[in-house]
Amino acid sequence: MQAAFRAVTFQRGQRLSNLEDTDSIFIVRTGRLRAFLLAFDRELSLAYLHRGDMFSTHTRVQMEASEVTHLLMARRSAIERISADHPALQHALIHGLARILGQTITLLEDLAFHHARGRIARYILRSAAHAGIGIEGGQVVPLSLGMEDMAALLGTTRQTVSTEFNAMIREGAFSRERRGYLRLGDVALLKNWASGEETRLA
Repeated sequence: MQAAFRAVTFQRGQRLSNLEDTDSIFIVRTGRLRAFLLAFDRELSLAYLHRGDMFSTHTRVQMEASEVTHLLMARRSAIERISADHPALQHALIHGLARILGQTITLLEDLAFHHARGRIARYILRSAAHAGIGIEGGQVVPLSLGMEDMAALLGTTRQTVSTEFNAMIREGAFSRERRGYLRLGDVALLKNWASGEETRLA
């Protein structure tokens, strides 16, 4: 199976759509890829792929390296021939597709029903759940994305995320713990924002 894959490196900002072979399966070895759609000259970020994630280049979803990223790539036809003997490959690919689909639905829901503050609150709660952390005051939550990447994922601007983030801190919903982490404060307020209550236009 290893013979089917080749190692490929992408620099920050490089897109997989520039590949000569656009019908490939890839696995992220190191780094991070941003999955997004192009619609009416606007990019809609869907998810970020990290180490161990698997996906395909033959969908309408485009990929861009958010940092130097190392991939293992193989032609889809080659993977299809060997996947019967390696069902884990099929499961990993289905999981990747399902995650992108789930994030797409979340993005559409956020854009349709939530202002920027509500989207940020929902992202924080999702981050806590993903890390297996209880939604309680005093809990420390890791955030895998910086302001710019978070803004792209939430369909808004970096300035809006920064402004709302600081306002939410002042109102006691959470506090900055250290780089990449925050400490939950008024969880009820955070949940209200996430549900669409007590939000303001942003």
